[in-house]
Amino acid sequence: MKQNNLYGNQIAIELPVKVGKENNAYIQSFNCGNEVMNEYLKYQAEDDAQAVTFILIDQTARAIIGYYSLSCSGFIVESMGHFTIYPAVEIKMFAIDERYQHLPYSAEKEDGTFSDYIFRFVISKIYEFTEEICGADKVILYAVPKAKNFYEKNGLKIVALKMELVEGKIAEEHYSEHYGKSFYNSLI
Repeated sequence: MKQNNLYGNQIAIELPVKVGKENNAYIQSFNCGNEVMNEYLKYQAEDDAQAVTFILIDQTARAIIGYYSLSCSGFIVESMGHFTIYPAVEIKMFAIDERYQHLPYSAEKEDGTFSDYIFRFVISKIYEFTEEICGADKVILYAVPKAKNFYEKNGLKIVALKMELVEGKIAEEHYSEHYGKSFYNSLI
């Protein structure tokens, strides 16, 4: 957690733990500064049949550092009338608690931030999984525009970029799963 002279490399991290009722106390105190991401972890991650969510816990502070949700995915490329499907792992969600955001990894500036380290850890877990189990060699991540630089700095390349302002009925349909939640009106 942010304190003077605390670096990310001093934080003891437990192995990733799959989200479940047994870690609900940690989950309820998580705040990454993005209400949609917070709500997903607190109310949807455990029951999401299309992704598996893992949390990373600070052993000393007994707090969630961050979480990530992974899903099977793929993309289709068309070339000269032929379509090829490339298998991929999708990072559906990736968030770091505000208390750990922007925390330097070490006293050496070139080591980056603790968030960089955590993201590279997630990528390494994906590579381990795909080399041993499913064989995908691509990672898909849909990011908000303000996170673009973070992901590029950590080795991801933009292969497609599409931003739209959705309004009215389309927005209501897209965000229908959040209807009745405190942040719903900010989405529409």
